[in-house]
Amino acid sequence: MAAAGIAISPPRRGESDCLAKVAWFTPEALRIISDGLRPLRERFGDSPAALTRVALQVCLQRAENAAVLVGFTSPEQVKANLTAVGTPLTDDELAFVRDTLSRLQQNLDAHSEVFLDEKDAGR
Repeated sequence: MAAAGIAISPPRRGESDCLAKVAWFTPEALRIISDGLRPLRERFGDSPAALTRVALQVCLQRAENAAVLVGFTSPEQVKANLTAVGTPLTDDELAFVRDTLSRLQQNLDAHSEVFLDEKDAGR
């Protein structure tokens, strides 16, 4: 659910950044992602802490022995990550998140290829 970070603060990518070739970081795809995450923001809140909790809990609740490696660039992110692991999502919340993300993935897939250079190679 890296999309939680994207929805909060879209990244700026230089041409040498390999992620600059990923279609999900184009303005159109970021709009699709933002629109697709709206139901999550409406249900859980739009603060970075709320979305971080949802993202981490979905990953942690995939299996009994799940582990999640998270990145951070500030003490605030460390605190948000550690706070997020305290309250699991309910079964209804998990189903809601999975349904929302499934619809979002379908919209992204319908939009374009994942990698811009693959799209260009097909021309």
